[in-house]
Amino acid sequence: MSIIRGFSLIILSSLLVPLALPNEIFVYGNPALGIVALVPLYLGLVSIQNHGIAALSLAVYGAIVHCLSSYWLWFFKGFAMWTLGSTTIGYAVVYAAVGGWLSWGMKKAGVMRPFIFALGWTVFEFTKSIGFLGYPWGLLAYTWNTVDILNQIADRTGVYGITFILAYANATLAELAYFSLVPPGLPSGNRLTGRNPIAAALLRVFPDNPMTGFVTRSPAARQLAVAALVMALALGYGRIRLATPIPEKGRMTAVLVQQNSDTWESNEQSVLKECIRLTRDAIRSGGRSPDIVIWNETNLDWPYMDYPKRYNSIPAGDPLVPFIKSTAVHFLFGAPVILDYKDFKATNSALFIGPDGQQITSYAKSHPVPFAESIPLMEYGWFRNFMANVVGLSGGWEMGDEYTVFKLPTGDGVLNIGTPICFEDAFAGVCRGFFANGADILVNITNDTWSKTVSAEVQHFVAARYRAIEHRKTLVRSTNGGVSGVVDAYGRLGSALPLFTPASIFTEVPVYAPTVPTLYAISGDWFALSCLVLCAVLAVLFIASDMIGYRDSGAPRQGQARSVRDVEKKSGF
Repeated sequence: MSIIRGFSLIILSSLLVPLALPNEIFVYGNPALGIVALVPLYLGLVSIQNHGIAALSLAVYGAIVHCLSSYWLWFFKGFAMWTLGSTTIGYAVVYAAVGGWLSWGMKKAGVMRPFIFALGWTVFEFTKSIGFLGYPWGLLAYTWNTVDILNQIADRTGVYGITFILAYANATLAELAYFSLVPPGLPSGNRLTGRNPIAAALLRVFPDNPMTGFVTRSPAARQLAVAALVMALALGYGRIRLATPIPEKGRMTAVLVQQNSDTWESNEQSVLKECIRLTRDAIRSGGRSPDIVIWNETNLDWPYMDYPKRYNSIPAGDPLVPFIKSTAVHFLFGAPVILDYKDFKATNSALFIGPDGQQITSYAKSHPVPFAESIPLMEYGWFRNFMANVVGLSGGWEMGDEYTVFKLPTGDGVLNIGTPICFEDAFAGVCRGFFANGADILVNITNDTWSKTVSAEVQHFVAARYRAIEHRKTLVRSTNGGVSGVVDAYGRLGSALPLFTPASIFTEVPVYAPTVPTLYAISGDWFALSCLVLCAVLAVLFIASDMIGYRDSGAPRQGQARSVRDVEKKSGF
């Protein structure tokens, strides 16, 4: 019965988590659900004693969460089997490994298992969000993306500090619920209410170390009190940060254009015609020329500099280059840049165009969408044939290797602009690279309209808004269908355009200049990496303690384990 109960609880959690994240019902997520969505998962892991079954249960959990929260991947025209199907299978495998680790670690940790759960969940979300296969969507922190006062801690710990706080809160609430179900009169002296096994492990491995004295008994109520204290400290810090003004370097006036064209059906001429129309409307409404006009990703089908005749003649009746010259301002938009016409190697790039219509410089996207923009093993003929004949992909973009910063003259001096493309603004490491190269502001150009869903647009925006907080700099987003707008240094969305609506806006963008760099700007993901190291140390400690305990006294831990199982059985778990 405990296995069935545990599995049912885990499935319940797999339904609550997508509801807590931004979705079609709760557009920006539901913080109330975010603080409890993992409680059933935690109780399910406690209930299931077998690590293998726990791993299989988490595999099902991961598949359901991914399908429900990222269901919009299905709409990637003809590639649904790969964009949603293959990723669901992949995440089932990943979550199985997470489930096995959490099940093992929590049972070793005893009364400290809420901390182990939060630690493990933070490491999981960090490792799944980095590297070539990184997918920084669906993080627990995003359930509280609208709670500005908590989000401010991101300038210290990055988004993973928020994940840890929420995971710890979920775990301690679950632990309190668990202990409320334990009938009175059950024996103590076990890992649930007795001496902290982490302290016991430390004493076995480092018997003379005085630090072990700091790790003592910790009942569920004390765990909850610690979690409440951590939350209170984070909220207190947030209140201070929100009340502290950040100096400004100046202001940038910008026109943001959201033409809302159909990704699959529209053509270049119609896209450019709509962009030009919306740009004129915004400049007219502003009553003056802006510093820059920003369109979205891949507005052009062909290289701008290589086809001057083309862009001096299209769109018919109102061609692009003469229009740019007539405005006498800088433009930023997306277009391919061909590196090698013989092998047709091209980059997905952001172009920086001067008032004279000439391209000043460009930035080539450096973090690809895996297996869509960059495909490993394509140098092998058999794999190329498989991708072309089975998957339907014949190649991808070449990736850039430099975080190019655009220098924009304004009335307040020259401003440095970093331009993450597509989903790059969801990756903290990419954006940190732009800031390291001197960027004063981030401008993201993207096109998520193919998803056809509000949740996809908002989930991307929610991931991106933390970049502004991490560095206390402005993030501007100019997209095809949304969310287009300006995010200030506190992560708050100011000027914005309605989703999936052709629109434009003339807006004044604050450019912040913090007196000192944030801790995150200096140290990056130090918090998540520290959690990773601590997880590894604790795993070694648990293993070493087991080995020493078995050597010194036969197999006492088996008897202890039986006692624990008896307690959990009598308590309903």
